[in-house]
Amino acid sequence: MEYLTTGNIAKQLGITPRTVIRYIKKGVLKSYKLPGRGNNRVAKKDFIAFCKANALPLTNETAVIEEAVKRPKVLIIDDDINVCKSISRVLKRQYIDTIIAQDSFQAGALLYEHKPQIMTLDLHMPGINGLDVLRFTRENPEFVNIKIIIISGTAIGNMQQVLIDGADAIIQKPYSNQTLISTVQQLAQGE
Repeated sequence: MEYLTTGNIAKQLGITPRTVIRYIKKGVLKSYKLPGRGNNRVAKKDFIAFCKANALPLTNETAVIEEAVKRPKVLIIDDDINVCKSISRVLKRQYIDTIIAQDSFQAGALLYEHKPQIMTLDLHMPGINGLDVLRFTRENPEFVNIKIIIISGTAIGNMQQVLIDGADAIIQKPYSNQTLISTVQQLAQGE
């Protein structure tokens, strides 16, 4: 769950939902309105920031939310669903959140929706290839800080262009799970 309802927040803070709505109306707590119904949703990171700014105690449940916000989020882009699921399974065992895209159009939509910290990218996909996705990501100021890992069976000697175009790492297929995990963890920690 990326967003909390006013009821979720009220329960965590031990207050009424009306009080939460007052915080939102005063602009103290950042929220988003759902189209049509007008219900408010608060991003987890905004709720944690609100709690810290107002010296509100973090309950066990709030601490779990805070920990989830800190977890790196990885967008996995590959046209082979089995590869996507395999990468996802390995990373989820390390408490890393994953999102899967099987084509460049879906990848673009998920980039805007989820704002991942890291992206794994296959270069050889039908339609717009991985190199085009890499260039698009690097040219867009909104995504400039996303760490990009190219996962490819192409010989590393032929991969210099992806580094020039902004890839942060290359993992050669076939690779070990430990190589994938350590590369993602290093990039998540800014190394």
